[in-house]
Amino acid sequence: MEPDDELYTEKVGQELKSRMAWFKEALQDDAKREELHESIQGSEILIRLEIFLPSDNPEDFVDGLYLYIDNSGQIVDADYYFRNTSDGAITRLNEQDLQVVKDLFQDSFSLEIE
Repeated sequence: MEPDDELYTEKVGQELKSRMAWFKEALQDDAKREELHESIQGSEILIRLEIFLPSDNPEDFVDGLYLYIDNSGQIVDADYYFRNTSDGAITRLNEQDLQVVKDLFQDSFSLEIE
């Protein structure tokens, strides 16, 4: 299914609602909380780094990148965003554009986790 498909959006909404109900139950019941924690298959650190790109009129228009960096310090994904005084949008970079961003920024940031 395509993310903009209405059926897909409805399914995601239903799943989120179900998960939130489960989380709320876990908040109220220690046994359910423990069950939830024990059932989690794993986790991964993913850090979002925001880069503010230069703008001639930052009062009217700003844009930038969200770089998603994994626990090994590699850029694994990126979004481009813009905002003006009345609107804004965000879009995920395609593979070709992501590679350009990786090539440009990968060595610019370091991540140290202890």
